[in-house]
Amino acid sequence: MTDGRSPRWPWAVFTIALAAVLVAAASVITIRLRAPLPAAVVSIAAPATLAVSVATAPPIPVPALGSFALATSLDGSIATHAPSVVRPIGSVAKAMTALVVLGVHPLAVGASGPSLTMTSADVLLYRHALAVDGSAVAVRAGEVLTERDLLLALLLPSANNIAETLASWVSGNRVAFIARLNSTAEAMGMGHTHFADPSGFSSATVSSAADLLVLARAVEATPALAELVAVRQARLPDGTIVHNLDILLAQPGWLGIKTGWTGAAGGCLLFAARESYAPNQEVTVWGAVLGQPPLRAGDPAHPELGAAFAAARSSVVAALKGYTAVDLGTLSPAVTGGIATPWGSRAGIAVSGQGSTVEVVRAGAVLRLTVTTLHPAAPFGSRMTVGRVTGVLNARTSVTWQVVSAAAIAGPSLWWKLFSA
Repeated sequence: MTDGRSPRWPWAVFTIALAAVLVAAASVITIRLRAPLPAAVVSIAAPATLAVSVATAPPIPVPALGSFALATSLDGSIATHAPSVVRPIGSVAKAMTALVVLGVHPLAVGASGPSLTMTSADVLLYRHALAVDGSAVAVRAGEVLTERDLLLALLLPSANNIAETLASWVSGNRVAFIARLNSTAEAMGMGHTHFADPSGFSSATVSSAADLLVLARAVEATPALAELVAVRQARLPDGTIVHNLDILLAQPGWLGIKTGWTGAAGGCLLFAARESYAPNQEVTVWGAVLGQPPLRAGDPAHPELGAAFAAARSSVVAALKGYTAVDLGTLSPAVTGGIATPWGSRAGIAVSGQGSTVEVVRAGAVLRLTVTTLHPAAPFGSRMTVGRVTGVLNARTSVTWQVVSAAAIAGPSLWWKLFSA
């Protein structure tokens, strides 16, 4: 039987269904409102390179004859002529002799080291050097010379007899010392080098200009030896004053190393120089020149070395003129691009300034640029980092600029979040 009223259950079902729909809608709205926004789309374009120095480095003059190699602490090899040709090297060999002596008996800079008493055998070595018209420093039996005295006599006036005396002291005999010279050269990677004697008087003592650059670096990396090769004159215990044959030591920044000459070798010079361009910003040049003819118009005291001196000096002057100190903080790459979002917010980009970074560069140097793009989540304010531009000059020098938004990126509207996300 019925009382004529409509049943209640359809309304209950409707109410429940409506509530479910509202809950589902609320969930969707909540999800949409809380959903992470898509990242801003950033586009950055930069040129492949940026000039650091617009000047042009002067060409490095090289001798027409013989062999030549020049390298710098910033750029490695920058000029060569027949660098791998094997030639006699004359007394340049004494730089390796000194290096080996110091390897066995190290000295602190300015130290005297152990004392040696000259014997009749050392006197005979002196007389033999004179007899074959070699360079020599007189010694007397019973005379006491320190290791420093002997190295100065070896390196400055280039005494052949002292090379032989040092060889016997270090290795016990000449043959063993020559073996040590050759094993040292091999260990240093000097594949074109062979020592037949400790003085370089033998024409069978040979090397190449490229190999000798390795030796030049090793000399300058040994503080006691770098100090000794730069001494212009010294007084030995008996009052004898010995003079360095390298007349270029009178030039500012010249570090010396070793002269060499024989009839077979011609004029030879192993050399180094250094110049400072800013505080703690130096460039060192190492060079070797071999097989140069006498230059009668050169140094009248050493005409056989005149062409070698001229080649070394002109190349070093040109090389060091090719560098300059540049504040990388004053540079800025020209970038284009912008920032966009799916909801229409847009902004330009700008390069953030760099702090002062002073570096020495070769004239004409360029930074090679690469771009890294970031895609930060919006919204964000102006000056937000959206990318980087990195410029690489060489293995040790690079600079990075931040790319930032030029304006703020606003978030989307509620409507976009609900219906467009």
